[in-house]
Amino acid sequence: MYGNAPILLDPRTNREDFLLSVSIFDDDTGLPVNLANTATASGNAFTGALWTVTDGVISTTSTTSITIPTFPIGNQLSALSLTVGLGLGIVQGDAVKIADATGLNYMLGTVTSYTPSNGLLVCQIGSTFQFEIRRGPPRNDGSGYLPWYDFGTPDQLGPLLSASLGNGILITDLGYMQILIKEAQFRQLGLGTFSADLTMFDGVNTKQVFIANLPVLYGGVTQ
Repeated sequence: MYGNAPILLDPRTNREDFLLSVSIFDDDTGLPVNLANTATASGNAFTGALWTVTDGVISTTSTTSITIPTFPIGNQLSALSLTVGLGLGIVQGDAVKIADATGLNYMLGTVTSYTPSNGLLVCQIGSTFQFEIRRGPPRNDGSGYLPWYDFGTPDQLGPLLSASLGNGILITDLGYMQILIKEAQFRQLGLGTFSADLTMFDGVNTKQVFIANLPVLYGGVTQ
């Protein structure tokens, strides 16, 4: 976590894959956080077509065929669509549970949208992530930039490289995720220290996972 200052990542060269494993544990219990918000009785993928959908005191059913995936998990559940009952008081942002008859195979998420006229329910199951690498902040006062960004004010030109859940980011286990940017993209970075930052979004709230300084070395080989 970032605490009061950015963390420092290990140096990388710009001629290798950028691979970073991130672990997220509950501060109170010390247990790994279920980032995917899924569970299956066997630990393997589970496919069902009879679900109980619970939103607070609202309970309805769905016969939509859905597969709860096993790790690694990408964005296949980030916009999960299923058909439930009509005319229900389900609203955007509600917490929802989708479980089979045993209750051992389930998904927890947040309502993205619900159409009362046809029962179409769209949910985000678990958390999504956004990772970005940008030019590093200045180390001295001043204005404008030299190529090595020793002084000046931070630019607002957007990320140099980015990854998101299902596009470079995978949830690999309970409490664990992996960020991968292949060398073909990572080589775009030159020599210097960059800002590398990760956020997570649960469908309602966004949290900063870390802010970091990323030293990048010149790899010293041609393509």
